[in-house]
Amino acid sequence: MKITGENGIGKFLKIFLQICFYSGIFILGGLPFVLNKLGLNLGASMYVIYPNGIILLMITHKFINLFDSLRLNKPFCERNVKLLKATGIISFIGSVLWLIDFLYEIILAGSEDIVSNCTLLFLSVLFLGVSIALYILSELFRQATEYKKENDLTI
Repeated sequence: MKITGENGIGKFLKIFLQICFYSGIFILGGLPFVLNKLGLNLGASMYVIYPNGIILLMITHKFINLFDSLRLNKPFCERNVKLLKATGIISFIGSVLWLIDFLYEIILAGSEDIVSNCTLLFLSVLFLGVSIALYILSELFRQATEYKKENDLTI
């Protein structure tokens, strides 16, 4: 299957991410109303769910922009380097937010729910790993962009 171009897999991934992005906005916006109708209250969890939801929406938006360059057959460009670096920074912020939630649950809330605590710790480590991977990928894209520019000049 073709990766770049109009009919490449990047086009389908972009459409999938757009569906996820707009669904995420809808869910994030409607969550308090739905929970209120069901008689449930987010309480202090709202201060964790919403920032992390916004972080995930920002990452999704950055990747939508990234897949535009695949559609245009221009994966190695400065724009993608900046998008990957920005996404790595956003992912690091998400990691810090999950870590803060983990520490809150352990220290202040005194939670003994091992599954919840392990999940929060896993998410923090996962987002940290994604952040590091995106930074490395952005550096690889930067070098590939430089090589592409040099190659274009020699031809």
